[in-house]
Amino acid sequence: MNKFPTERNFGYGKQLDWAGHQALLDLYGRGHYATVATHSRRWSRFCAWARAEHGIRDARHIDQHVIEDYAATLQGQVNEESLSISYAQNLLSTLNTALEAMRRDKLVRLDSPSGWVGLRSMVRTDPPGGMDRVQVDALIARLRKLDYRRAASVVRLVRNFGLRLREAVLGDLHEWQRQARTFGKIDIREGTKGGRGREVERWVVVSEDGMLAISEAMHLSQSLGCERNLLKSAESFNDLVNNGEINLTRRHLHEFGIKGYHELRAAWACERYLQETGCPAPVMRGSRLADPAVDAEARRIIAQELGHNRIDVVVEYIGARP
Repeated sequence: MNKFPTERNFGYGKQLDWAGHQALLDLYGRGHYATVATHSRRWSRFCAWARAEHGIRDARHIDQHVIEDYAATLQGQVNEESLSISYAQNLLSTLNTALEAMRRDKLVRLDSPSGWVGLRSMVRTDPPGGMDRVQVDALIARLRKLDYRRAASVVRLVRNFGLRLREAVLGDLHEWQRQARTFGKIDIREGTKGGRGREVERWVVVSEDGMLAISEAMHLSQSLGCERNLLKSAESFNDLVNNGEINLTRRHLHEFGIKGYHELRAAWACERYLQETGCPAPVMRGSRLADPAVDAEARRIIAQELGHNRIDVVVEYIGARP
């Protein structure tokens, strides 16, 4: 008989976090304290997500659909580069371990964590959320109403310039505003992915809405006492993104049919493809309509503007050739 007088969480206690910790202690024979502590921290992250996204407070209600939804959420964060592939894999491995410890079976599990979060370049087959700018404006209005002003600014910057999440948060707003006024385009350097970095030029044209997005971000940055970007003094990227309002607003993106901030980057890429070719992106129609040479040149331009070295990565944003 279990020492906890309850059927909740497979008899390990009433609180989901606590129950998982107790099950892990049993699994490791009440030893391996560092391992149990590490698993418990990762398990707590899942518990917080499960409560927020599915209202789950009892492990008996965790099914295959729930854990696959969690894996998809982590996959989106990996794509946004707010979460490393290795840590995402560790989070999913812990989820498997904790559920096995509580359930005492392997009926609910992710057979391949790396298959979910380890593959970075996959062909997009569904149109990205956020293509409709009216919808995006409505999302921004909601975030502002909820006082998630920096998240609203990030949404607008990502949608207008195809930025990575890190780039939108760390971008030098003062320099962008100067470049936009002088050249009508901005050179994205801060927060870029390793391998290209600050030494590689990456100019992106500024539209009227893009100019407004920079101006609003500048005003917000100054009002919050930030220096040249959207981070407050003594605040880290992780404080704002993973532990702050950027992460808290993801559920609002979902309610507007946008899986994550990375989807807005894909929406921008599809829009750029239309501008360069005069034809919808392949993912919008299921096939390529543009002339092959025009299509190839558009992919080269978009790859460079997205900050990638390889044209083949563009399929993740706009879809594949037939």
